[in-house]
Amino acid sequence: MEYTKKLEEVRGKRRGPEDVKLRNIVDMALGFSAMMRLFEKGSKETIKSKVLELLPELFAAKSEGKFKKIHTDFCQWGVEKITRTEKEKDGMIVKESGPASYGQMGKTLDVALHVIIYYAHYPDCETAKILAMWLNAAMDTKMMAFLAGCYPDALDKWPKSIEQVGEKEYRVIQDHVRRFIKEEHQGGILPVQFDDVYWEVMNRGP
Repeated sequence: MEYTKKLEEVRGKRRGPEDVKLRNIVDMALGFSAMMRLFEKGSKETIKSKVLELLPELFAAKSEGKFKKIHTDFCQWGVEKITRTEKEKDGMIVKESGPASYGQMGKTLDVALHVIIYYAHYPDCETAKILAMWLNAAMDTKMMAFLAGCYPDALDKWPKSIEQVGEKEYRVIQDHVRRFIKEEHQGGILPVQFDDVYWEVMNRGP
């Protein structure tokens, strides 16, 4: 009797293997980002649920404009729903908690999609090739400083951290990733590949 009850519980909870695989990849993708430690406890599961919710629509996107709208909606949702944790040093609070920034949410999604689409080729190889062309670079502080050195006049004041990146700054930075690729690489790499190439250059050395 007890075994039957347990079996019924399991049947009610279990998912198909492909569903579980995607959920695990999303979980790993979010873990791949250093952003999760910046957010309030429990945020990872909230963000994971939101990413899983948007993926079917994103996988079905037929234009870059649609992709951008899905991306923007996620970032705006995160600014409203996700809280940045307070920062302590030597037992004292040195930064109060507050809303996540647009840049923090953008980077969170950019890293996740980098793994899901570019590395894991979801939803399938052919669709992933198309979607990969629209993916943004997951920028960090060093890469932003590098771009600021290349295009100092692109912004009145370049952000010093992802936390300082608002929606306007985010768009300008991504536009200038694409400009840099056109000028330096003759359009030969994608923004998602800029992320890989220049993160390694700036963080791993020779």
